[in-house]
Amino acid sequence: MVEKGLKLPTKIKELTNSEKEILHLLSDEFFTIKQVAQRRDCSIQYVYKVIKSLKKKGEIDVSLNKTITSQSTFNQTDVRLHGQEINIRILWQDNKYQKIINNSNTIYLDSNTIRLYKNSIEIYSGQSFYGKTASESEKSSCEYWFRFITRLANDLNIILIKKQSRNIKIVNQHFARGDSEICDDSIKNRERVWVYAEEDGKLAFITDDSFGFKEDETVHPTTSKSDRKAIDKQINDWRINNPPTISEVSNNLKTASEIILSNQELISNLPNVLNRLEKEINSHLKLIKEYRKENKLWRKSFKKKVNNQLTLRDWF
Repeated sequence: MVEKGLKLPTKIKELTNSEKEILHLLSDEFFTIKQVAQRRDCSIQYVYKVIKSLKKKGEIDVSLNKTITSQSTFNQTDVRLHGQEINIRILWQDNKYQKIINNSNTIYLDSNTIRLYKNSIEIYSGQSFYGKTASESEKSSCEYWFRFITRLANDLNIILIKKQSRNIKIVNQHFARGDSEICDDSIKNRERVWVYAEEDGKLAFITDDSFGFKEDETVHPTTSKSDRKAIDKQINDWRINNPPTISEVSNNLKTASEIILSNQELISNLPNVLNRLEKEINSHLKLIKEYRKENKLWRKSFKKKVNNQLTLRDWF
């Protein structure tokens, strides 16, 4: 299944095909032991035997979580980007690539599965990338995939990356956050949450506690990143601002409507009160206008008197 010309890491070379497949099903597809046995049409005892071998080789830990090699430090609450599927159109190839396809159209490199086609390549990621936000985890993944695709193109003697070429497309990716309040609530209620997008009916959001991560995941092929940002925004609003619940808002509206009904007579009489108030204001304005007129006449008379005075005696 692996072309001899490819320079694979020693760790990946040591895995058998069965170990690679079971590792993928456990760590990337989140299958249970029983589901793995059903998928591969083998016994549960055999799956446990392979898991024991994977633990010895350091591929998974005691909790069946894939061993992190590229990102050894991360928090449980960080955003985990995984399950990526990348389609790449080949920009240039030679006879060597066609020979590789004739021998095998599937190779494994750095825990990733690569499907080779005549004019394109599909990459199914076996990696997880972590960050405080979806953008941070995506940045880590972009840095990794640039190095990986460059290395893959060199090993296959083809061109996959070229300036201003738009031949690489991520068609699927999942953004998960651990220690999720939503997932924790679903566990307490014994109900997994599955949300489908209204625009196309595709699965957009799930809760998953397959291996104790207590994750909620945005999984829509095109909107998973924006969905992750929107959900985190709402969760942080709940955590920090503690807004009222829907039932509390409903009770507040009910109380407000009762107050309005109890003061209905006052509210119905409000137009008459406003009319009287308007008349009083107009009356006051009229008086103010008259006072101003009298004041102006007085000042004019006083000024004339001052101008006609000749001595200080005339003031007394």
